[in-house]
Amino acid sequence: MPELASRNPFIRDLDEQGYHVDFIGGYLVVFGLPYLDPAGRLQHGDWASPLDLNGAVIDPPSNHQAWWRGVRPCDQSGRELRLGGGAHAIAITGDLTTDQSFSFKLLENGVARTYRSFEEKVETYFDAITGPALAAFPNATPLRGIEIGAAVQGSPLRFPDTMSSRYHMNDVSMLLRGRKVAIVGLGGTGSYILDFIARTHLERIALFDDDKVHVHTIFRIPGFIPGAIGQPKVDALARQYAQWHGGIQPVPERLEAHNVDRLGEFDFVFVSVDDGPARLLIVDWLSANGVPFVDCGMGLNRSAVGLSGFVRITGTDRAAFERNRASVRLPTGNAADDEYRKQAQITELNALNAVMAVIRFKQHFGLFDRESDATCSIFDTAPVEIDSLGAA
Repeated sequence: MPELASRNPFIRDLDEQGYHVDFIGGYLVVFGLPYLDPAGRLQHGDWASPLDLNGAVIDPPSNHQAWWRGVRPCDQSGRELRLGGGAHAIAITGDLTTDQSFSFKLLENGVARTYRSFEEKVETYFDAITGPALAAFPNATPLRGIEIGAAVQGSPLRFPDTMSSRYHMNDVSMLLRGRKVAIVGLGGTGSYILDFIARTHLERIALFDDDKVHVHTIFRIPGFIPGAIGQPKVDALARQYAQWHGGIQPVPERLEAHNVDRLGEFDFVFVSVDDGPARLLIVDWLSANGVPFVDCGMGLNRSAVGLSGFVRITGTDRAAFERNRASVRLPTGNAADDEYRKQAQITELNALNAVMAVIRFKQHFGLFDRESDATCSIFDTAPVEIDSLGAA
């Protein structure tokens, strides 16, 4: 199959889209195509076609027939699709025997013609078989390979990490396997952190925030979540990102002295709160209890020509806390005149803050190299420069 995919872009495209495709006994087999049975129920069948091979290159098909494991596909009225053929058992392997044959010919000006390419044959059959099912069941999918590939990698990530395997970097991406991470504060920066780390092999991602989604909130979170306004932030985001990752845990709570110890079970914590005293409480507890962290922050003010400010990350241990506490690098109070609280549409800075935090997180676990022992990095929007501060 790998050689076939490498020499035939169409087959490679099917595989990369997430179809469950295999080359068995001279047949291309596509497993798990959705179709309707005579009662209008959603079923999944397996389609097989012989290949005309010229080495590893697939020539235009000399045979318009195909074979099928399953009952006859039907339309939404329960009528059998006009695919020709009939009951026909062919043993492709000991574990795969077909039930039906199809003989679906293309017409051009009323005259039957051969398929001009194997791609045309596949697309014609797939559209005919799956069309009624996808119309009746919009959430049905022919992409069974995605679920299978995700299961094989053994993590909560719902999609197979094909890029890591393609570039021989599985050993790097798997460094996060089994790790449990928390994000405290799911505003603009915290929600972007979630967007980035939901695409990793982390075991669990807990979301701590007791606030609801308001109109201004949707300007600061990635993409658009339908129906989110009025819901708890953590619930709306958990529902959205559960499509990516099976280990998202919403915790609609504000962390205070009585419950901050809940963070003790995590391997790393992102702190993205905009309240100085809350930051002090959380980061003090984390660093005192040996829980690695990165604290995120932004400062934004109106200047004569627009907005100017900075984006900051600080962490990841007790030394970082001690060196930076109560400074601009780890503020423990609230600024009186902070334009950040007045300007909703600054997602680029929220995203940058999240990027810096996630890079530092990945450095901590060895996914990225790190040459500096600085405990704080600050990006200044005016000169577009990053300074690393707070080194030993």
